[in-house]
Amino acid sequence: MNNSFESKQNKRKTVIWALLFIVIAAASIFAVKQVSREFSFKNLVRLIRNASALPVILAFCASLIYIAFEGLSLKTLLRSFGQERSFIKCLQYTAADLYFSSITPSSTGGQPACGFIMVKDGIPASCMTICLVANWAAYTISILIIGIITIIVSPKVFNYFSTVAKILICLGGLLLLVLGLLGLLASFWQGAIDAIGRFIIKAGKKLRIIKDKSAEAGVIQWISDYKGYSSRLKGHIPALIKSLFLNMIHRLAYFSITTFMYIAININGSGNPSHVISTGLSLLGAQALISIGSTFIPIPGAMGYTDLMMLNAFGALMDSSEAASLELMARSVSFYFSVVICFIITAITFIMMKKKQGR
Repeated sequence: MNNSFESKQNKRKTVIWALLFIVIAAASIFAVKQVSREFSFKNLVRLIRNASALPVILAFCASLIYIAFEGLSLKTLLRSFGQERSFIKCLQYTAADLYFSSITPSSTGGQPACGFIMVKDGIPASCMTICLVANWAAYTISILIIGIITIIVSPKVFNYFSTVAKILICLGGLLLLVLGLLGLLASFWQGAIDAIGRFIIKAGKKLRIIKDKSAEAGVIQWISDYKGYSSRLKGHIPALIKSLFLNMIHRLAYFSITTFMYIAININGSGNPSHVISTGLSLLGAQALISIGSTFIPIPGAMGYTDLMMLNAFGALMDSSEAASLELMARSVSFYFSVVICFIITAITFIMMKKKQGR
């Protein structure tokens, strides 16, 4: 893992993805403006100036809670295996996960970056792997639970979306269910772990990653250690339940940012406050379904696609100009702000690691 993440080639890839992230972000904002013909930045500025301060502050707080609670979930799982780490350490792991997930296609870079820092911090690779797999399973299941509750409690939210979006939400939900079950199997079922291990060795040999008997022996030992931690998971069900609960708060905080932004720009108007809050809760449900539908889009942060889905759903509740303004305001806090915060934490983490390595 050290060589793969510290190589010059991967550093160049990181820079390329970061630059591509900026380009796609700019294109997404331009696309929002083009789709909503009635939208104007002048109207956006007016809404921001007239927005209620408290809900805006709560939106930024929700973004920070979103980052913090994934760290708490990881801390809970690590502690259950005797790997006690401070909240700050776990925040560093989480920030790397969220940042690299945001700038790489289908979030493929998040867990390798997180795992790299965890191993550098002295956590055994097999322990790191089982914790990340269990956390990922809890994260996946939490999204599904929130999405199912949304459809049961307020089925009309599903109808806010176009036919294409509905199909993608259903496909996304099915894929999340399959992957969530696979995550649970990889956490508990020893037979599945053995099968995965055989596949890794076979694929490694074909790709010439595993070139000799010593490398194969290393993988076999890692699988054996992983199975040891996996068998102990059954005795830590309370920790897994707590991880699921923390992941649900993590996701709800993310979805609630749109709700707070909507309340901020409407609560001071002439509308009924109860109607504003009710609409805000419908937007929270819509965000949950958008998250399900955009999970596997092979674009960093599902940018562009997520923006268009938000416009699609918001347009059922307000005029297109307000929908576009709300989308840009909510996305700026829920995605771009959190990415910047995670980038800063990750950059500081790598600088500290470099200094420590130098010593």
